[in-house]
Amino acid sequence: MPTPAPSELTSLQTLFYAAISQAADPASLAALEPMLHCSGSLSVKEGFAAYRGSVKGKLIRCLEDIYPVCQRLVGDNFFGGLTEQFIMTYASVSPDLGDYGAELPAFIKTFTPAEALPYLADVAQLEWHWHRVFNAPDEKAFDMQALSQVAAEQWESLVFQLPRSSVLLRSIYPVHRIWEANQDGVTDSVPVDLDQGGANLFIWRDGVETRIEMPGDGEWRLLEGFAARTTFGQLCADLDQGLASVDASVLLPVFVKRGWVKSFVLGEG
Repeated sequence: MPTPAPSELTSLQTLFYAAISQAADPASLAALEPMLHCSGSLSVKEGFAAYRGSVKGKLIRCLEDIYPVCQRLVGDNFFGGLTEQFIMTYASVSPDLGDYGAELPAFIKTFTPAEALPYLADVAQLEWHWHRVFNAPDEKAFDMQALSQVAAEQWESLVFQLPRSSVLLRSIYPVHRIWEANQDGVTDSVPVDLDQGGANLFIWRDGVETRIEMPGDGEWRLLEGFAARTTFGQLCADLDQGLASVDASVLLPVFVKRGWVKSFVLGEG
């Protein structure tokens, strides 16, 4: 069989994807049948059905691995229905299965059977962030020597950067408590009161250990400023406003020591 031209290959791949997707487009499958040969006892349609089932199973297992707390909260049957609907809506478009499932937290908000569980989407968001932070590339330690070489008049223009493997997550629910209570091996957890208040969470990786921190109000404001890539001079001015002022120059070395700040660049002065 001759190698197809690039345009023909693209057309063939498009047809194959449409036929193999969970929607199983019959027209695409019909167009493909004359071009395919099946070995063994399976017909082309049966072969596609088997392949489709294998893909679906792998995607469901992928979501189970990323969202184990959500699965535990709602049970296997509910989670199975949720993920099946999600797979019908969102295809895997990356060769890395670790990239699949980012849209599930937003999808849960639109999933009618989950309306009675308003916290579930935020729990899913925490799990997705945990997954991405855990698998993020390693970073170098903060370069103190480079910082010492920055001229005093340039400090106001510095933009300090959080670790690339970090996320700020705000929820009106105590999602960290829900997450903790549903970890493997936890047998003596107390019921979580959804009315106990929300949480501002900083999720990051300290070496090989992924952590969930609960910064104080001043720390959170500074983390938000760093995440927004605000220059240090502007950040100091902003945080000094109001009744609960924050001294960024005092907290900065604390953040560097903790590993909450990994690098800096010179922004616009």
